[in-house]
Formats: sequence, C-alpha cells, structure tokens
Amino acid sequence: MYKWLIWAALTAALSLTGVVCAEEAGATVRADNKAAFESVAAAVRQQLHPGGRWEYTSKLEKEQVNQRLDDMQALFEQFGTVNKMDENTKARLFNDQEVVNEILTKRDNDHLVCENVEPIGTHIPQRVCRTYGDIRHEQDNARWELDVIENRNGGRASQCGGSSGVTC
Repeated sequence: MYKWLIWAALTAALSLTGVVCAEEAGATVRADNKAAFESVAAAVRQQLHPGGRWEYTSKLEKEQVNQRLDDMQALFEQFGTVNKMDENTKARLFNDQEVVNEILTKRDNDHLVCENVEPIGTHIPQRVCRTYGDIRHEQDNARWELDVIENRNGGRASQCGGSSGVTC
C-alpha cells in the first residue's frame, strides 16, 4: 500500500508538468528512475522562469522548489530507482514531492480561480472565473500603468483627486 502511495505521488508530479506521451506507442514517461526524474525536474525548473507555467512563483517559493528537487535528485543519485529505496527514503521523497506539488499547484498559471461578483447596475451576483495567470497578468499591467502615470506626473499620481490641492 505504501509503495502505491509513493508511485501515486510521483505520478502526480508528472501531471503538474504535463504528461509526456509518445505518439505511436502511447507510452507515459514516469519519474520512477534517475533519468526520468531529471527530465521532469528540468521541465519544472524551465517553467519557473518568466513566460513559464509557474512564472508567478515567489523567489522564496522558487528556492524551496529547487531545494526539494535537489534533495530528490540526490536520492535518485544514491538509489537510481524508487524500487531500490528503503521505506524512510521513500517517505523523504514523498514529503519533498508534496512540498513541490503544493507550491506548483498554488502558483499554476492554468489554475482556475472563481469568485462571485456583483456587476455594476445589479445586485445579482455572477460567477466569474479566470486563470491565476490572467489575474496576475492583469495586476502586473495595472501596476505598470500606475507607474507610467506617476512618472508622467512627476510622482504625484497618488495625490491626484485628494485634498492636497494638486492638479493632475
């Protein structure tokens, strides 16, 4: 039963990076050995960069993901495959995987976030769903536009419309 849980955890890692399938054979790459894990870890690290699936992961979270991937890599360096690992090592691998999965799931650009909003002119709430990536992209654009306004007005954008008497 415990081996099945470890296998399920490793399979879950693949689902986060996308399952890689061979077109003709329909085979699925699994991270149960050193070479397969290196491929999955490289794909995860690549997607942490700007433009990647987890680009909005914080610096601390990226450090945690990289550290856990390094820890898992060390286990695969030592044992080669999951089948050769003892139960304590499998537990370490599982725990590292859980930390990585939690961070990547939370920061996944494709993660759907829904909220109930009341459109202007009605009190009837509507359910609006957007991806986490879209939300963060809109926030970045709003921040950029605010910076442009502040630079155009000599840094006075925050004073506009206030009681300070500054005309914008």
